[in-house]
Amino acid sequence: MVRYQQRGGQGIVSWTGDPMWLADVLRAERLAVVEHPGWRHRGHGDFEAIWGVMVHHTGSSNTPANEVADGHPSLAGPLSQLHLARDGTVTVVAAGVAWHAGVGRWPGLPEDNANWHTIGIEAANNGTEGWSDVQYDAYVACCAAILRRLGRGAERVIGHKEWAGAKQGKWDPGGMDMDRFRADIAVRLKGGALMALSDHEQRELLDKVRGVHRELTHDLPTRVADSDYSDTIAGYVLNSDAADYRNEQRLRALELKLDQLLTEVGLERRR
Repeated sequence: MVRYQQRGGQGIVSWTGDPMWLADVLRAERLAVVEHPGWRHRGHGDFEAIWGVMVHHTGSSNTPANEVADGHPSLAGPLSQLHLARDGTVTVVAAGVAWHAGVGRWPGLPEDNANWHTIGIEAANNGTEGWSDVQYDAYVACCAAILRRLGRGAERVIGHKEWAGAKQGKWDPGGMDMDRFRADIAVRLKGGALMALSDHEQRELLDKVRGVHRELTHDLPTRVADSDYSDTIAGYVLNSDAADYRNEQRLRALELKLDQLLTEVGLERRR
């Protein structure tokens, strides 16, 4: 089990280095997320500094998340921190160290010791069936979400075959070009929150940007009327300028009124 402590008698669980944020960052990436019971307390010890992500296939098309959480007779679970189903659903199964890497080597990682430095993702796939768009896109999004939280780039994602191929003969994730996979993750990272929006949401945002651009470059209603895009920076500037214009007009009217009153007072005194 992962070591933890309770603070202040309030039952607040505190880890040093363990990715308790996994479910949150995956949901922020618009992924379908399931939290496996007890995942926050599951693991073979605490993480050391997290270097990046290691990706796998389970070896079966229909491996359920509980097998990754619980392991099997020859290897106790958890076998990774995340399980990725064929429909793109991500199940968070552990916050502590998982037995997913085994012996191997890769630049930047301590030899034979990647379990304490990488978050593992096991995708339900037999390695020869290929990757559906839904599962592949979710895999890319999972890695991007974790790397964004770690502040790392796509080069911090490696396949189990890259780590353990020479020492263990591992070939997972099968049927996946890791260079292309990392390139797709890099694109997702570059897109940031925009890439996480649905097609409909992206179209709505694009329409709004076009409207603001049209106001600024063509209509330019500044100093005349409020912008329809008050929830944008451009709209805020336009509306502020329009408010200033109205205040200037009010001040001018007051000055004229005051001049008129002073004139009337002066005439009265002369009488």
